[in-house]
Amino acid sequence: MTFARNTLAALALLSLPALAAAAQTPGPLTGTWTSDFGTLTLLDRQGEITGSYDTDDGRITGTFDGKVLQGYWIESRSDYTCDTPRMGSQHWGRIRFELNSAGTGWTGIWSYCDYEYLEGNVWNGRREAR
Repeated sequence: MTFARNTLAALALLSLPALAAAAQTPGPLTGTWTSDFGTLTLLDRQGEITGSYDTDDGRITGTFDGKVLQGYWIESRSDYTCDTPRMGSQHWGRIRFELNSAGTGWTGIWSYCDYEYLEGNVWNGRREAR
């Protein structure tokens, strides 16, 4: 029994570096994108997305399921002030970006606050050359 336990413990220790590397591998959205609202830099950590963009100290936060990023944009100011703050700002809204099959761009929509998406509120992007 001791041999089996020691063998399992050794195998577990050997697999830790591989697990750590997999956890740190950047996801498909990681990188720089040219978008309707300027340059957007995203970090994809296993589907948890954070990022920033040029407009009004803009930030992005959300989740990515391999095809669709859903989350929020947050800015220091915008054309509309939300009743409640999100991430320390009252200037925010929802986003939904759908990545194309090549992973080179997305078509997106956005709203203010938690309001419904409106036709015409587009936010498209394409990956910058690596």
